[in-house]
Formats: sequence, structure tokens, C-alpha cells
Amino acid sequence: MTDGMDELQRVRAALREAMERKAIKNKPLAQKAGLGETSVRDLLDNEDRDIKLGTLFKIAGALDTDIRDLIGGSPAVPLVGRVGAGGNIVYDEVIGETVPNPPGLTGQVEALEVQGTSMLPRYSNGDVVYISATMRGISEEDIGDFCAVRLKSGETYVKQLAYGSRPGFFTLRSLNAEDIVDVEVEWAAPILFVMPRAARRLLGV
Repeated sequence: MTDGMDELQRVRAALREAMERKAIKNKPLAQKAGLGETSVRDLLDNEDRDIKLGTLFKIAGALDTDIRDLIGGSPAVPLVGRVGAGGNIVYDEVIGETVPNPPGLTGQVEALEVQGTSMLPRYSNGDVVYISATMRGISEEDIGDFCAVRLKSGETYVKQLAYGSRPGFFTLRSLNAEDIVDVEVEWAAPILFVMPRAARRLLGV
């Protein structure tokens, strides 16, 4: 079993224990959390199913349990900088801050805080996005994906990566602002996971 699967199993075990303490079953918990009636059952029984952090927050709230009781023990991920989802924001390095590692996310990862509103409703100001800490450069497989993108001019953005109008140039697509057209990209790292700013408030991170 992989480390990621071990972590997911640990989260499931912690959830079962919390449900036993609260004497609540799958369906009532799902309803109380505002989820689909089979959501908790599916999460617990389907070992191939990923566990979304947002779902865990809803379940923890319904259980009146600290989310850290369910995901505690996960290694911390360094918050290495802030990235723009709006105006002309240069990469702002952060030193010494960390955020929780999402359940099931393995390998070397790092986190970036989103600043700006051009990617609403997908990414909000204050959200934290997780990317690989080791993969740099540009892959054709990432075209069309939402990525953290570092330009050769120094700015770093959260945008949808697209080809530019000529070889070697790219366009960064926004959801509710003008695209950044035909720029040279140093690297693009697909977003692996998102921690909403509301989750950060609950965790105090």
C-alpha cells in the first residue's frame, strides 16, 4: 500500500472513531453536514475514492470536531510564496510559514497563497493552492490546466495555461479578467489541491 493510501486509511479510521464517539450513523451525518445522503458511506467504503478537504471540513463541523482530529499527523507543507490572480503581482516569498498537508497528497509539495480575484469563482483571494515542489519547466500535458505560472519577467500567477500565437510564447487565461497574452514562461506547475480561505480560518493558518 502506498503512503498516500495509508494516509487516506488513517483519515477514514479517525472519522469512524469520531462517529462512534458522537453515536451518529452515515446518513444522518451526511444530512447534517449538508452533503448527499450517501456521501459519508461512499467516503468510508470506497477505498479508491479521494477525500476532499472541503468535505472533511463539513463533516468535522457536523460532528462538532476539530478538523485536525481527522487529519492530524499529516506533515506540514511550506507556504513558499504568494501568487497573483489579479493585477501585476510579483512573486512574494514567504519564510517559515506552513500549512497542513491535504489527505492523500504525496510527494514533495509546496503551497502558494492566492492574491486577487481574476480567477473567481474557482480561486478566491486568500485560498492556498498546492503544487509539486520538484517539477519545473513546461509540459505540453499541462496546456489547458490551471497552474501556478512563473513568467521570465518575474511575476507568478494562478491562471489557465494556453498556447500563445507563436512558438515559445503562452497565454494565461483568466476567468473574469483580461487574459495575459503571448508571454514567455519560466515554469508552470499544475494545481494539485486547493485549501479555501474559509478552511484556513478554521485551522488558524
